[in-house]
Amino acid sequence: MEKQLESIYEIIYKRSNYDVVTANAAFYTFLGQRLYYTFDGMMTEDSRELLLEMEERQEYGSIFVLDVFAENGDIHRMLCQLIQQEASDKTGIHMIEMERLFYGYCQLLLDVKEKDALLAQYASVYYSYDCKTNLITSYQFDVGKSVLSETGLFELQERLSEALTEECSEKIIKFMVDLKNGTRNFECSFVGKASGKNVMVTGTAIYVDGVHVKTVGHIGNPQTLSSGEAVRRDQLTGLILKEDITGYAKRRIDVAKQKTALAIIDIDDFKNVNDNYGHAQGDDVLRKCAAIIAEQVKGIGKTGRIGGDEFFIVFDTFENEDQLRVILRSIKNNIATAYSDAVDGFHITTSIGISMYPDNAKDFDTLFHLADYLLYRAKSKGKNRYIIYNLGKHGPVEDILQSGIKNIGIISRKGMEKSEVICKITDMVLCGEGYPLDNILNDIVDYFGVERIIVYNKTDLSVVAQCGNKLLSKKLAADTIEYIIDENLEKMYEKGVLVVNNIKAFEEKNAQIYEKLCSQGVLSLMHHELLAKSKKTFVISYESVVIRNTWNLEDMHFFRILDRIFEQCL
Repeated sequence: MEKQLESIYEIIYKRSNYDVVTANAAFYTFLGQRLYYTFDGMMTEDSRELLLEMEERQEYGSIFVLDVFAENGDIHRMLCQLIQQEASDKTGIHMIEMERLFYGYCQLLLDVKEKDALLAQYASVYYSYDCKTNLITSYQFDVGKSVLSETGLFELQERLSEALTEECSEKIIKFMVDLKNGTRNFECSFVGKASGKNVMVTGTAIYVDGVHVKTVGHIGNPQTLSSGEAVRRDQLTGLILKEDITGYAKRRIDVAKQKTALAIIDIDDFKNVNDNYGHAQGDDVLRKCAAIIAEQVKGIGKTGRIGGDEFFIVFDTFENEDQLRVILRSIKNNIATAYSDAVDGFHITTSIGISMYPDNAKDFDTLFHLADYLLYRAKSKGKNRYIIYNLGKHGPVEDILQSGIKNIGIISRKGMEKSEVICKITDMVLCGEGYPLDNILNDIVDYFGVERIIVYNKTDLSVVAQCGNKLLSKKLAADTIEYIIDENLEKMYEKGVLVVNNIKAFEEKNAQIYEKLCSQGVLSLMHHELLAKSKKTFVISYESVVIRNTWNLEDMHFFRILDRIFEQCL
């Protein structure tokens, strides 16, 4: 609960229509089921006017207060700050609830007093290196937290060279490099020139959003230091090493039999960053991704690095699958907006596979292989997504383990480009190979990032087929199907195509359509109307029902070809 009191909501939204582009997990939790709301639709009229005024005046960095509605209708007073974005059509905002800020501040003061009191019990020296000022400050942690010295890096190197034996010269240089480069969890043993005694210096770098801001450490006798951390950490990212985090997961699952979820995260096409921009840029990407993952998982799990660009999460205190979705969505979205083509020359995305103990498997190895399979499936479906195991959609775990990646799908497992997928479907349909409609729909769901497809027979007013998530029951389909023949809806079509990136657009234009789409769980949709070989009219409804999707118009030519294929199949 204490961590929640300190939560800062981080949001990026479009200035034109206030659609939320991305946000952190704290804000998605605050949203609840209101994923289709625009940002300005969550606040009072006075607050909307104030936000618009702050935007027009470009008051970036200024502090102001907005009244924002919670999911239950209560008004929360938010302390806010606009954050300028590289893209001119987007604005960032940081918000924190004023009541939580007060209690969080009180808790912070208590935490500082507690840690200072604890450190004051040890007759040791602690130091802090500030990357901005290049100053190193050393403290004696007595009751008054006495400052012993404050010096620059170059001056410190000279002092150490004078005070230590000649054998320590290389160690001094290594220590300076560790400070400057932000090395994680290092230690050095020095010998004093006058006393001949050993002195152990340890340090650990602190990163904020992937940027090295400080290094803090301890100076004392070797015997006063612990022999090592409970876990070892990767020096580049600061995350737990593979052996230690997988060992932790095994102990939880195979020994303690504790509720656990595993997530494997892979950076999509990371090799392209290293090849085109160099390994230094690649290291920056890894650090930033690690920082984003660690920040979002903080408090409900542990994070590790298990390969070059692969990360591993052990969720150990999560409540349910919905909570996991909030965290994973935030990781995916924040990494996807960390770099942009316009500013950095590239952008990155992630693919994530998730499985849960004991719901999905009874031992660590099976659970890990299942998460790995789901990661591969996420990549084959077009990347930039997470997939949580679902028995109805993915089949029994035993079948997955037996067939491995072959179970991913007839086409998508081969790693084809979208154009190749379209060619393959076309060949199988038009050359008489009898490729069923359900297979075509599954391939589209797998490869084009469509969450749900419904094929409507507009002539007979019936549902022909469905595929994907949250399929309609017969009763719900019967109660809502007539919306596809609404005259107002038909007027919105252009050359047989209707694209709606947010169904809230219907709220004022046609309340009945809006209500029916809401009851179906639709967040955004794309309709293609076509006349089939059977002389009947059909509507192919591509829909987002879990995370609202902005339809990629660059794929429109693929969907046009699919229209011709459906005309032959229906």
